[in-house]
Amino acid sequence: MAKQRHFYMIMTIAAMFCACGQRAPQTEGKETTDSIAATVSQDSLMADVGNMVTVETVKFEKNDSSAEVSLLVHWPVSGDKVIVDSLRKHICWLLDGEFDDPKDFQTYGESLFESVSAEWHDVYDEMEPDDRLGAFSRSHDITKLTETASYITYYYSNFMYGGGAHGFTTEVGFTFRKSDGKQIPLLTNTDSPKLSALIKEGVRRHFSGDADHLLSDDELLEYLFAEEVSSLNNIPLPGNSPYLSDTGVVFNYTQYEIAPYSSGIIIFEIPFQDIRPFLTPEALEMIDANRPDMR
Repeated sequence: MAKQRHFYMIMTIAAMFCACGQRAPQTEGKETTDSIAATVSQDSLMADVGNMVTVETVKFEKNDSSAEVSLLVHWPVSGDKVIVDSLRKHICWLLDGEFDDPKDFQTYGESLFESVSAEWHDVYDEMEPDDRLGAFSRSHDITKLTETASYITYYYSNFMYGGGAHGFTTEVGFTFRKSDGKQIPLLTNTDSPKLSALIKEGVRRHFSGDADHLLSDDELLEYLFAEEVSSLNNIPLPGNSPYLSDTGVVFNYTQYEIAPYSSGIIIFEIPFQDIRPFLTPEALEMIDANRPDMR
């Protein structure tokens, strides 16, 4: 019954994240060693601009035969208070914890490891060794992706494995306006056929790989769920909000959203000059503050 309860718990969490990962679970037969590493180091991801956010890279890793836990967090330590506080609050929300100092992640990592290990023992202690699968895993990567004078984008990647054929992965970006620390809507006119055409070509580029040999419509459909994509000219927007890079708007579809597990996470960027007609005034203001050539 414990194993059945655990299976339903994993499936519930998977449904919340709407994603499935590709990392192979560790096998029981593979030797493992207890290891732990926690480091805090000054990061220099910012350009030479006065209002850039300085971060510290925080790492935690611990594993044994029952559990594997890793954290990688770019923790904001200096910059304008409004954006630093907003980023810190969002990191706390993502991890469902409270952090006032980079060293707090050490305590969080230890607690998470003990929890994951307890889950593994709850499932497998009463099973024969040959019937057990590999260590259960949790990993959280929260990193600064890009920063300009007017906005900053963080990227969150979460992996969890709790038994079964494969684990679950979530990847999503978040763009914050630096003047007030808010996440603002980026898109408008989302029912426009012209935006649908841009999304279709973005999905095509993702699967084509080679820009000189793009897939045909029939070839592209082979990668997608027919029931989710009734027409390639009307691919739905991803559930995750798009985010800004320094050159365009990035779209990210989780696995199983419009395609099967084997198609992976679908991600592509639409350049600013192409997507401008579908950006909100607030988004245009942020972009134009850094790209006067785009006005």
